[in-house]
Amino acid sequence: MDNKKPNNSYKKTKNSRPGTVRRSSSKHPQGTNKKINPLQQKTAVTPRSIAISSLIKILEEKQFSHIILREQLHQYTNLTERDRAFITRLVEGTIEYTIQLDFILNKYSKTHTKNMHPVIRTILRMAVYQILYMDKVPDSAAINEAVSYVKAQNEDKLFYLSGYVNGVLRSISREKETVFADLAHTGKTPAYIRLSTPLWLYDYLRKLYGKDSAEKMLNWFLEGSKENYVRFKDGHSEVMDGNITKTKLFKSGEITIQDYASQQVGIEAAPDRNSYVVDVCAAPGGKSCHIASLLNGTGHVDSRDLTEDKVKLIQENIDRLKLTNITARAFDARVTDDSLIDENGNGKADIVLADLPCSGLGIIGKKPDIRFSASLQGITELQKLQREILDTVNRYVKPGGKFIYSTCTLSKEENEDNRDYITSLGGFRLVKERKFLPGEPSDGFYLCVFEKER
Repeated sequence: MDNKKPNNSYKKTKNSRPGTVRRSSSKHPQGTNKKINPLQQKTAVTPRSIAISSLIKILEEKQFSHIILREQLHQYTNLTERDRAFITRLVEGTIEYTIQLDFILNKYSKTHTKNMHPVIRTILRMAVYQILYMDKVPDSAAINEAVSYVKAQNEDKLFYLSGYVNGVLRSISREKETVFADLAHTGKTPAYIRLSTPLWLYDYLRKLYGKDSAEKMLNWFLEGSKENYVRFKDGHSEVMDGNITKTKLFKSGEITIQDYASQQVGIEAAPDRNSYVVDVCAAPGGKSCHIASLLNGTGHVDSRDLTEDKVKLIQENIDRLKLTNITARAFDARVTDDSLIDENGNGKADIVLADLPCSGLGIIGKKPDIRFSASLQGITELQKLQREILDTVNRYVKPGGKFIYSTCTLSKEENEDNRDYITSLGGFRLVKERKFLPGEPSDGFYLCVFEKER
């Protein structure tokens, strides 16, 4: 935990509304990148306190949810599997429902969530999530733990706000049926609030896919299965629950965690024996390793990514699966690799896979913080990066070879528009295109397969 105090001290003033702690300068904005110290407390570390610390890092400091959760669960080695599952559910669920939770809190609190101290805001969000969506947690436990946590806070004298937190949470608990009735009432609660989705994203998906399909996808992000698909060595896939990485099947290399839609890349690649395959943005290596497995020890997969840290992730999968026909190395996909082009200007690869960095709108169910990190501007910037890579790597495909483009997003700019862009480069024929919407049957995903003209 980070025990370093913030540079700016906060002062509680007589005119502050409950839950508000003011600085000597400007208010602390929601979504700031400023680091916050959430755990200057007198009590022992608990699953809920770990969840609060994680949520502050994710929602206030804008760190990635999957990375923070992994780090936190790795740090506290004495946690039981039940505790780990509880923390994961608290963190992911609170992130998923943040927009809806803030809407509810703003009805019951005199202080708007955007003006709350980040620690108070986080405590209230997490407690309301438990009250509304965790049936096995008694409301009294969620409320009492939240109040106790506030009482234990020394920084900014937040313990003075324990009564305020108690009052807000007990009001919501008493009126839980009214809260749910209001959420279901279209006249009282806009659809984007009910689906806990930023308004821009709701409007974007509605215009692209239609109201019914968009709401079906967004609802699946909230209520769909959280289980993972795994791919077995023999090629079949199953759904598994729990901590898969701790199982003997995973450790032995018998299974690999890979979403159903993602597995289709290797299936569509269908490499012939002795094929030379280049995966230009491969981390963590699921697709590269799948294709290497399909080659049955023949050929070679040249698996690449931008940094050594990402290459390390690929190598870990290679080692676990004991694959001998694949290598991993760092290489910037935007830079031309002349070794992949012959003296006549033709590519040398039988298959080039470009599973490129994207906005990730199709995997919000797995990474709920994408709700807050994605943007229309970000989509435009990513398309520019994707095309910079496509301009480079399409040259590596040999005549008659395959060029596969894929993303885990839902945007037209990153999918169909890039399909058309590849076609415009000349020399490629579209062979197949597949799109998986969230819940059909797993994450949202897009892929298209091209053949290079001979």
